[in-house]
Amino acid sequence: MKLYDQDGRLDEDVQDALYELGNVGVGMASITIGKLLGVRVELKSPKVVPVEEVSEQLLLGHIGQDQVGIWMRFAQPMNGSVLFILDRLFLYDVVEQMTGRRCEGTQMYTDEVVFSALTEFANILSAAYMKAVGKYTGMRIYMSPYLLVLDRACISFQNGLPGQLPSAEQAIWVETSFQLLKEDGEKAHDIGSVVMLADDATVEMLMEALGM
Repeated sequence: MKLYDQDGRLDEDVQDALYELGNVGVGMASITIGKLLGVRVELKSPKVVPVEEVSEQLLLGHIGQDQVGIWMRFAQPMNGSVLFILDRLFLYDVVEQMTGRRCEGTQMYTDEVVFSALTEFANILSAAYMKAVGKYTGMRIYMSPYLLVLDRACISFQNGLPGQLPSAEQAIWVETSFQLLKEDGEKAHDIGSVVMLADDATVEMLMEALGM
């Protein structure tokens, strides 16, 4: 099927399908986070936006000073990535829950124990997201964490060395936000968002798997 209409706008059916994929993938990731930390997590409605070019400046600019980015890359034959943009204090809580140690700032990648915990957490998120989207589409989807973005430093999960941000000349930006809930159901605060960047060929694969 065609991804864009004659005016160059993203087809409404494709947009709806990507909307659902955003919900499914982030929904499973949020359940995983909730179980890990013993909290409730609520999703916000995804945004599906076609972009002609996603520059490194845009990607870096999307990660604020109080946030940390965890990049994950789709394995071939798919092409694209998923970015978890998480509240820094929330990640500190995650590390403390996993290690019993409180970390701050650059300790997230200079402290071996802390960085190991972050790598494990990234793998947990990756597996949850991949499992949900794969089950929904009936596809075998593989994705691996590969980059931590903190204070504009890009650190590779594989070897702890500096890495490079991915770029995409054409991609579709699917963003979903989520937030913690208090025990009484009251909204606490946003803990982050998830952005899926997939090129046209990958989106076409996903649509074909959904019978579109």
